[in-house]
Amino acid sequence: MITSWTKNISLLFLLNILIASPSLASERLKGLHIKEQAAKYFSDQGLNLSLLVSDKRTFFPCSVPLDFHQRHNNDWSTVLVRCSADNWETFIRSSNLSAKVISPGSITTVDKLNVAVLVKNISKGQVISKEYLGFEARPERQIHGAYNDISGVLGRKAKNNIAAGTILKARHLDTLYSVDKNDSVLVIATNKAITITTSAIALENGQVGDMITVKNLKSEKIFKVIITGKKKVAPLTNM
Repeated sequence: MITSWTKNISLLFLLNILIASPSLASERLKGLHIKEQAAKYFSDQGLNLSLLVSDKRTFFPCSVPLDFHQRHNNDWSTVLVRCSADNWETFIRSSNLSAKVISPGSITTVDKLNVAVLVKNISKGQVISKEYLGFEARPERQIHGAYNDISGVLGRKAKNNIAAGTILKARHLDTLYSVDKNDSVLVIATNKAITITTSAIALENGQVGDMITVKNLKSEKIFKVIITGKKKVAPLTNM
């Protein structure tokens, strides 16, 4: 009698496991799901990282969004993945997707696919300096409009926020002018005998060699000038 009752209890226990197992399996997280959550977190934090985990690897279920932390201070090479609600955590290695920095001088005429890329995130309106730049070989289909000369991007301003690893193209950057509209410029009129300088306000954008109009700050006279340098112009007519 007892033996029969024990067998029945055992059968019910096994039946419950068999019924519950598919449901539990379906609730388990997969590596793909963890990578998707991690990618959003890294993007929000301005980190150019990717977790090194198989898409098909399974983890315990988690009823809330996962938390991601550095295993060591200032080191994201190993990421602590934590589920606070269901009380489990695991460590997963990561890879840095930032561009490998290569000296511009290492570009050769044989490899024409080395192009300028950002190695750090940059904000809208920020001036691009050497610390933000690297050169990396990219497929030819990706480099239309890109720059293979560092002089083409240094000193330019970002039109929008740009993420590390992005190939810099003309559409990402504001035009670099020697004189911007509303700049205060130095007007230099010279001949063999004398040089006269005064200040004016630029009424147009322009690059060296361009003709623009300016307004004399004292007389308020508007006249044409030729841009000769950074915020420097020469008049075409008498001031």
